[in-house]
Amino acid sequence: MSGLVISYSGIRGVIGRDLDRSVARRFGTAFRRMVTEAHPVGPLTLVVGRDTRASGPELQHALIEGLSDARVRIIDLDVAPTPTIQFALGAFAAEGAVAVTASHNPAQWNGFKFFLAPDRTVLDGAQTERLILSLPASAPDVPSASPIDNRQEQAAALHVARVLEQVNAESIRRRRFRVALDAARGAGERPAARLLEALGCTITRVDVERESEPLPEYLTALSDAVVHGRCAVGFAQDLDGDRLALTTETGIAPGEDYTLVLVVDHLLRRPHPSIPVVVKNVSTTRALDDVVTRAGAELVETRVGEVHLSRALKQRIEQGRVAFGGEGNGGVILPAVHLGRDSLVGMALVLEALAQRDEPLSERLHELPRYHSAKLKFPLSKEPALTASVERAFPGGLTDRLDGLRLRFADGAWLALRRSNTEPIVRLVVESPDAQWVAGVVSMLQKV
Repeated sequence: MSGLVISYSGIRGVIGRDLDRSVARRFGTAFRRMVTEAHPVGPLTLVVGRDTRASGPELQHALIEGLSDARVRIIDLDVAPTPTIQFALGAFAAEGAVAVTASHNPAQWNGFKFFLAPDRTVLDGAQTERLILSLPASAPDVPSASPIDNRQEQAAALHVARVLEQVNAESIRRRRFRVALDAARGAGERPAARLLEALGCTITRVDVERESEPLPEYLTALSDAVVHGRCAVGFAQDLDGDRLALTTETGIAPGEDYTLVLVVDHLLRRPHPSIPVVVKNVSTTRALDDVVTRAGAELVETRVGEVHLSRALKQRIEQGRVAFGGEGNGGVILPAVHLGRDSLVGMALVLEALAQRDEPLSERLHELPRYHSAKLKFPLSKEPALTASVERAFPGGLTDRLDGLRLRFADGAWLALRRSNTEPIVRLVVESPDAQWVAGVVSMLQKV
């Protein structure tokens, strides 16, 4: 298990090297123990689902073996997007949930994301440590099987219904949008199609196998489908359906950051009983800061990691504030649905934004602040040299270490360097109004 990447973003590893049936059963047992400690009285309900990776069925079966116990009832969602699994935790009054997924990681990876009631969020750092301490030394014998209740269709229907409640569905239906959908053959495809059909859309499905992360360079087929089908928008998900990227009617993919910027800009235009709070992480584009400032709203920054966003949103909501936000990886969080990233929420809000004004998506995006950016990955071994190079090259930057190293400059430029929570790499984000400055920084650091 030494090769596993373990953090508050979940457990991830390469199949056959770090992750197999035995590891899955051990984590199932550990999570059952952890939930049992939190709820020592009464029966337990645990929700389980997975994305469409080839290793998923075997891992899910082994995980359920570890979760099984005489006092545990399993709700099996089979193939389901992570947002549906997280939503089902509340909808079915469960004590815990597990998604078998490696989210945006490459195809050879898989893993687990764990959710706990009553917060119904992913585990934080302390909870992840408790999970690891609960791991048995070896895969335990399989106990008598827990009763298993398959509620895949019900969970999807309830989730879609909750999303529909957050928008003016009739205004969207009147527009009869043509849309293209690229789910990467992932778990989000069926629920997304269900939502889009309920909103009166005509769907062009893009059936391609691609890398899970919906980066612009992987969306050529979606862009072509949008242009040839005369679609208003193209939607791209990752394999577990929590991230959303867009392509415009012209076939341009603006990048995942701009899903969140567009959605937040739209939400800030709604009437609110108090000044809204927008929560984002430190690696999200400054364009979101500009949108929030323009609307007179409040901005809260957190470390990278969904749990930090979820906890910050929950805290503001408990204070009676209006709060929403997400991550610049295309992860929109609307607490009225649940406290996790949700591509279905993103789709519905993008369509509502388009329905309210008779202008194409490209024009809506053109109205938003725009920065030039680059996102790079480096081996972990280069972290000390990269950090030293950045500090030496930019002594005048305003430094903060909320998450790794971030330097900010007076003209709006910034760069951030931090360890990934999901892969054994260092991530670099560089952003500026000046494209040449970005290129120069990238060129310098690639030589380290």
